Amino acid sequence: MARTRLTVVDLDPTHPGGAQAYTFTAHDTVDENDFLLTGREVLLISNTDASSQDVVIGSAPDSYGRTGDLTISVAAGTRQAISFLDRSGWMQSDGALYLDCTSANVEYAVLRLPA
Repeated sequence: MARTRLTVVDLDPTHPGGAQAYTFTAHDTVDENDFLLTGREVLLISNTDASSQDVVIGSAPDSYGRTGDLTISVAAGTRQAISFLDRSGWMQSDGALYLDCTSANVEYAVLRLPA
């Protein structure tokens, strides 16, 4: 299955960084989603649904002995942010981070911190 790749927005490296526009993208319930992981990403999750939704982040083997995926429960009408400043345990063999969900009412934006 080819996942739908999310567009990552690179934040301005100047100091102070300029305001950066970004948009949320609805979860693809058929093909699921992913984004390329460099270790500088912040994932923003928005749940526009009237009920709580779960987002599953696929894990990968790492030196910590990780054995399972991470499930994030996002309450109705709220947003959450999670950073991936360490790729170990999350980056799949194709270099991406995998996101699974059953609701198109879940939306994502991915911001990449400057190097």
